[in-house]
Amino acid sequence: MSKRYYYPLLSLSLTCVLLFSSVELVKAQETASPSTIQPSNTNSATPSNQQTDSKAPTIRKISSVKSINPKNFYISIPQSWLIQEDVSRYQDEKVDVVVLGENFPQPDNSLTNKIDIKIGKTPNIVTTTATEVTEDGKAVFASFSNKQLKQLSRGTHPVNIEVGGKATNIDRQVVDDELQVKVIRPVSGLTTLIVLGLTTICIGALVLLIYWLTMQAKKTNLPNTFSQDNRNNLNTFQWLILDRKTNTLSLAHAQFVWWLTIIVFGYLFLFIGRGATQGMWEFVPLSGFSYTFLISLATLVTAQATSEIRGSKGSGEVHPAWSDLVVHGGVLALERVQQVVWNIIIGIAFIVILLVTYTTALSLPTIPAELLALMGISAGGYIGGKAVRKAGANINQVVLYVPSEESPDYITIAGANFSLGGKILNSEGQEVINTQIKDAGVIVQLVYLDSKTREEIPNTLVEVKKDDIITMKTDPDAPMEFCRRLKIPLKNLNGLPTEDWLAKFTAHFDNREVKITIINADGQRAVWDGSIIAPERETPPPAVESNSATELQTSESFN
Repeated sequence: MSKRYYYPLLSLSLTCVLLFSSVELVKAQETASPSTIQPSNTNSATPSNQQTDSKAPTIRKISSVKSINPKNFYISIPQSWLIQEDVSRYQDEKVDVVVLGENFPQPDNSLTNKIDIKIGKTPNIVTTTATEVTEDGKAVFASFSNKQLKQLSRGTHPVNIEVGGKATNIDRQVVDDELQVKVIRPVSGLTTLIVLGLTTICIGALVLLIYWLTMQAKKTNLPNTFSQDNRNNLNTFQWLILDRKTNTLSLAHAQFVWWLTIIVFGYLFLFIGRGATQGMWEFVPLSGFSYTFLISLATLVTAQATSEIRGSKGSGEVHPAWSDLVVHGGVLALERVQQVVWNIIIGIAFIVILLVTYTTALSLPTIPAELLALMGISAGGYIGGKAVRKAGANINQVVLYVPSEESPDYITIAGANFSLGGKILNSEGQEVINTQIKDAGVIVQLVYLDSKTREEIPNTLVEVKKDDIITMKTDPDAPMEFCRRLKIPLKNLNGLPTEDWLAKFTAHFDNREVKITIINADGQRAVWDGSIIAPERETPPPAVESNSATELQTSESFN
């Protein structure tokens, strides 16, 4: 064959091979994808096509969820925290649920039709499998066992439904509340004790800090002559509410510390309790308790301002006592009584409500507006009582003047807010009748004490009336009403129990075994026995310029 025919024939052969290969490749692709072939006439389907259509799988409708019932799960198994309790006696506990929706498949042994109901959030999710489905596929029935229920904590939990391991659709008309359940169950007593214990530890840490600060104040902020006996008798709480000017327990300080303690305890208890029982570790709303604290703080500040303007109450008995909260200078004050009563009642009621409802509470117990108004009225009555009452007597210094080798001559008493004596020293130092007195005047009682029991010795009390008492220094702020220094002549006193009373009184005075009581015209009193020391308001000058004077001061001078 000539070469001129060889190359054209070779090219033609290769072209035929390529065309044949292309046709066969197209046929192979069409055979692999028969569904893409569109028949020219739909009415002339071949038997083979009819057989293929009869074997095609049916597409299942998608399941959707509308709601779950019941919405509230009451579980009698106590919820515990940190320490698990024995729940064997609740073996028969279970909760039956019904889920409403559309297109739920009938349960069988296949995973495709398995319906799971899940309640909770990670990691505390409980799961159960549906046991029955209605014929129309609109309701699913299931039960949660005892083992599952004890994992559900109190509070609201979301609900999820899965069919064949896949999440179901949620009906567009369904709100979030329809797919949530609220778990209601008691809290074990052990859990409450744990919460209470942790709260107590936190409060104890705060108390220790305050105690340490208080002890520092005791060491660095006391007169040197403050008796060691009184330091030991006062606990930390009493020291916090002590009025240093009168050496009495202050009601204004007490009610402020009372409510501060209650609010701090309630806040910590509810914070820990909510976290333990509901898993809600977040700040607790005060629910109006800021107003309670504001009333308490305003009462404290107003009471202090009133005392500065009007004058403090009388010091009353020698040592601070809880009775100071309801008395004003040794006299029972009803406005103080009602303040104490209402604060105690409302405070205790708050604690009881908190302990009972803390497992479901979302905030501190709300104090009704009527009670808040009552607290304000009560505080106003207390402040009003302080404002209208006169200031009370407070003793700072007592001096017994004894001339050499003679019986006692007189006693001078220095302090603040003494009612006036029946006599007064004029500008020339002479004793004259005090015509400025507008009330009953002052009374002074003198008695000496048993050296062992420090109790009054019977039949040793001597009462000195105002006519025998001399006003040595009037109060510059209220010269017609109060004085700061009194003189009680001891010679020629009437009504002495025994002839040697003055000699015995002098001996007991040197040993600080006497009690001197000043009683103002309104009944307020101040008692001094040399053992309790209160800070001075001013530096009193010496009662006499003599080395023979026996002087007992209740504190050192503060300039």
